Amino acid sequence: MQPKDGPPETAGEGSAAPAPAVRLAGLDITFHLQGGTRYQAVKAIDLSVATGEFVSVVGPTGCGKSTLLNAAAGLLTPSAGKVDIFGKPLSGLNRRAGYLFQQDALMPWKTALDNVKVALEPMGVSDAEADKRARDWLARVGLRAFTERYPHMLSGGQRKRVALAQMLIRDPEILLMDEPFGPLDAQTRQIMGNLLLDLWSKDRKALIFVTHDLEEAIALSDRVVVMSAGPAAGIVADYKVPLPRPRDIAEIRLEKAFHEIHRDIWSSLRVEVQKAYAMGEGKELVGEGSP
Repeated sequence: MQPKDGPPETAGEGSAAPAPAVRLAGLDITFHLQGGTRYQAVKAIDLSVATGEFVSVVGPTGCGKSTLLNAAAGLLTPSAGKVDIFGKPLSGLNRRAGYLFQQDALMPWKTALDNVKVALEPMGVSDAEADKRARDWLARVGLRAFTERYPHMLSGGQRKRVALAQMLIRDPEILLMDEPFGPLDAQTRQIMGNLLLDLWSKDRKALIFVTHDLEEAIALSDRVVVMSAGPAAGIVADYKVPLPRPRDIAEIRLEKAFHEIHRDIWSSLRVEVQKAYAMGEGKELVGEGSP
């Protein structure tokens, strides 16, 4: 299988394709460090994510995966290039997106119910309506019986479910997820992955999912984007995942097609991981089998 290049397929001959939900065009991001030095995190990034498309981004540690999410969220201003959201230039925060971070962002002094409700406060929703919606979302993520528990009384997986409900209750049009299941054990990650797929399949929002786990990326996604080792990281491959939906995370990994696409993507990703490791050791990468 070859990497998929170019923009998503158009709706049909003679018809105008809708604008991507997210488009990063010629994106460069450079950080200014102490002492006047500069670090170019990403360079010449071109990435489009269509409405209803689930795209995972993989790459070596420190390659700028989270930087791309932060640019799409409006948390970082590009040094060059642009970010378009549904065809319009992004200025300031992306209020059409929801962001799920790797680390818990729940307020420890609030119950699960109140942590979900707080997401509706800036929208001017009445307390009664917010209470109703929050209870509904906690039920959707399997926490109907845990509404009055505080974060320290919940497991890691349960806290992630609260955070997921907190993000989705606002009904964002774009979902940005930065290794949200990274701290969880393997079994809980599978449960959370299936829950995410179930919720996402209801209305198919555009979703950019950053992960270090290639198997997770393939099992969840429509496309897997591979980033190069940094600095000045770029996109080196873009693979379409030809696996049917709906999917079960555990079962799909047993399919022959899964192993074929895993082999293809790993052939690209492995080279970049080796480069990153060699740079960390201060070595030159002399061959594909070098550490």
